[in-house]
Amino acid sequence: MNYSKYFVIFIINFIISIFILYKITQLALKWVDIYTKHGSYVVVPNLRGFNMTQSISILKKLGLKYDIDTSRYDPNFRINGIISFSPEAGNHVKEGRHIYIQVNSKSSQSILPNIINKDKRIAIKLLHANHISVKEIKYINDMDKDIILKVLYKNKSIRFGYRFPTNTNQDGITLIIGKGYEKNNSIVPDVIGMTLYSATYVLKNQLFHVINFYYDHEIKNPEKNAKVYRQKPEPGVIHNKNKSVELWLTSKELLDDLIQIEEKDSQKQQTEKIQIEEKKPQKQTEEKKEKEQIESN
Repeated sequence: MNYSKYFVIFIINFIISIFILYKITQLALKWVDIYTKHGSYVVVPNLRGFNMTQSISILKKLGLKYDIDTSRYDPNFRINGIISFSPEAGNHVKEGRHIYIQVNSKSSQSILPNIINKDKRIAIKLLHANHISVKEIKYINDMDKDIILKVLYKNKSIRFGYRFPTNTNQDGITLIIGKGYEKNNSIVPDVIGMTLYSATYVLKNQLFHVINFYYDHEIKNPEKNAKVYRQKPEPGVIHNKNKSVELWLTSKELLDDLIQIEEKDSQKQQTEKIQIEEKKPQKQTEEKKEKEQIESN
């Protein structure tokens, strides 16, 4: 059997296969070059100093597409001027590439998002997303730690939905944030109207052990007959438990008399207010009649 003949045929077929594969590869690479425009590119122009209309015209002539962002205002640039663009000038890109353009737009105003009672980290992310800068953060005594309690702009409190002037990024806002309970802090209970004995018991139960009290006049058996009519710090305030709580006391009878006088004054003011409100329609009717008589004459 002649094996050499079959071996020669195998070698010839192998060489033909390699040649065909080589040609197919060449054709494929040529097609890829045509499809991707290999070797052809466009240089990104410098758009600084141009306005939006001029920039769009330049990009169109170069066969480039564009995406426009008008969400920012910078007083250092003219209206509709180009603040920035990407890719930067001088970069080589293919035709049809999208160029991102940020245009200076005065019509865009930042609006304060709803950040009250939100965590500090979430609030700051929301502010940055709305192009609002934070100038200062102030922490105050409050049981809610790292929670936004108030927002100040130019030392005035502002609420959700406030529209900032276009130079907000230069001014910035102030965040008032709770710092939570500290180790020695606690809420001062309300002891007004209590006897000295009861007030002292309630305060010590809350670990306020330094209690100073003052009488407005001499009182017999003060622990039972004296009542608190004023306290410092006021009820509900977070106070260091190692610092003193001041109490002002008067006699039970005098405090009861003062309460009755205040209640009577309050009732009197309410009655006078009702009488004034009742007289208003009558007065308006009389004024209307007088006006009609004058006009008829």
